[in-house]
Amino acid sequence: MRVQAAIMEKKDSPEGPYQVGIEDLELEGPRADEVLIRVTSCGVCGTDRHVLHDEMPMNPYPTPSVLGHEGAGIVEAVGEDCTLVEPGDRVVMGFPFCGQCVHCRSGRPIYCLEGEQLRYKGYRLDGSTPFQRLDGSPISGRFFQQSSWSTHTIALERQLAKVPEGVDHDLMGPLGCSISTGAGTVLEELQPRPGTSIAVFGAGAVGLGAIMAAQLTGAVTIIAVDTEPNRLELARELGATHTLVSSDDTIDAVRDLTGGGADYSVEATNRNLMVEAVAVLGVHGVCGAAGASRPTDKMDLYHQDIVEYGKRIVGVLGGGGPAPLNLEYLMNLHARGRFPIDKLIRFYDFADINQAIQDSESGQVVKPVLRMPA
Repeated sequence: MRVQAAIMEKKDSPEGPYQVGIEDLELEGPRADEVLIRVTSCGVCGTDRHVLHDEMPMNPYPTPSVLGHEGAGIVEAVGEDCTLVEPGDRVVMGFPFCGQCVHCRSGRPIYCLEGEQLRYKGYRLDGSTPFQRLDGSPISGRFFQQSSWSTHTIALERQLAKVPEGVDHDLMGPLGCSISTGAGTVLEELQPRPGTSIAVFGAGAVGLGAIMAAQLTGAVTIIAVDTEPNRLELARELGATHTLVSSDDTIDAVRDLTGGGADYSVEATNRNLMVEAVAVLGVHGVCGAAGASRPTDKMDLYHQDIVEYGKRIVGVLGGGGPAPLNLEYLMNLHARGRFPIDKLIRFYDFADINQAIQDSESGQVVKPVLRMPA
């Protein structure tokens, strides 16, 4: 079928910046375990930007390609082996997984052994792609096995989460990555005990997801740290009990607010503030590393600070948890007014994708979401 898609023609290079433009492509039908989805909306995420800026040397992404991995839409056709969804279902596309490896079978598919290939190879595991240009040349079209910067796409059935009745599915796409990453870091990995404190570094989509989740737990002191006062104001509206503008005094300020050190912290920035996020912890404190720093960023921590105080660092991919069920949990919380994802979102017409990317880059908008043409 003929579709419209945003093509990353090139990534950043010494010859010039990335190029993204919309054009017509041909899209093949779904295979046995796949689903054809009419995409109605898709978020712009930090991981998309990392690819555009060629900041993933460990996973060099092919060009030309279709990006997008926070897609929502309506099922139009299913493969012959599909039993979980049917045409007409409204869905969110989450992280892909193989369904066969030890982590998939043990209930942690977000850590699938094939996950890196499924997310960043740009093709199916067999090297094929469902997208091609009108002249027949192939286009990489399996970013996170969804490539949802397109009016239609193909996804794996097992990566889909159904949207509950009464919920606007076009608001739910960002649960596919950024917002659920922050929420899952708190709900699935840290699980704050009653009466505890948590400091969240970064009030972007990941950090605000963590703050909304922290309000659902027993944590009584929820501290948001960011450089932008408007984001801190939103963080307070979403559940932060205290807000701090990031400065050289941040570590001491968090320690003062928590009586010597936070019980938990979340690093949710694109600036790699792991040193600060660990430093604010008290004895036996736990830091969830969930930010969108460049994959090659390193952290410089003191051995004594970790060992003598029993601190722990937990790496978190996609929020952990039993994907895609974790997305359904969050959507049901939203339906009950307890997880107001809508407060983070600004919609853009698909034609304005480059403006949406720029506004995401500058921090002017927490979560840009593209609306596809009908």
